[in-house]
Amino acid sequence: METELLRTFLEVHRMHSFTQAAENLSLTPSAVSARIRQLEGEIGRPVFRRSSQKVSLTAAGERLLRHAQGIVQAWERAQRAATEDDRTQIVVAGVASFWDIFLQEWLNRVYRELSGIAPWVEVSTAARVAEKLIQGEVHLGFLYSPPQHAGLVLREVERMELVLVSTRSGQDVEQTLARDYVFVNWGTVFSSQHDRHFPHRPPAAARSNSGQVALRLIQAAGGGAYLPLALVRRELEAGGLYRVEDAPVFGLHAYAAWSARAEQAELVERMLECL
Repeated sequence: METELLRTFLEVHRMHSFTQAAENLSLTPSAVSARIRQLEGEIGRPVFRRSSQKVSLTAAGERLLRHAQGIVQAWERAQRAATEDDRTQIVVAGVASFWDIFLQEWLNRVYRELSGIAPWVEVSTAARVAEKLIQGEVHLGFLYSPPQHAGLVLREVERMELVLVSTRSGQDVEQTLARDYVFVNWGTVFSSQHDRHFPHRPPAAARSNSGQVALRLIQAAGGGAYLPLALVRRELEAGGLYRVEDAPVFGLHAYAAWSARAEQAELVERMLECL
């Protein structure tokens, strides 16, 4: 059985939704449904009850759940062990938008300067990063709102300004939100502030959890989005994008989280010095 089938099963169970699981896994809902059908075909029984309200486990699904997480974790540990050499493997996970803004440059520097490290890198949702940190599956995580969990060390590593930009000059906030606006999910805090400031905004033309995706989308088709100033500074200076001057600026805080008791804690500290 492919572990991807079990990962998909676990994500559908966690979200109680095929659609939300598909979004978190960067798949289409039909692809998630196909994986679950394949899993059920291999087991010979349905693992989920589907209803208009939510998705729940069948008795067979409950029994599978007891073993699925352990199987996936064991396989990931086996993969890492099989490729071990003299370098220390560190599992690093972060939300997609942080890789767009600053994590890729940091990882490049770590890879160049700390030769004894073999990074295993994951791009995931904030909820998944937090869950893996707590379970000990990730040595170092980067996210918006770190989990307040005993044993985890938290450090703010970046502060960013989110500004409203548009491909069209001279637009105000109302015009930008009304035409080809791409909503970027920068986390719960941003979404709450966004809703308070724009309670009657029209539905967004598109949505993404990646600033880079939103930027490329509006550059290709026109429109506006809330994006980090650091990400769009060159485009603003070159005249490819325009700042919507009457729009509020939102703050975005990036945190690093890791376990102080883990064997790799000292190495994680060295990695963070490269930020």
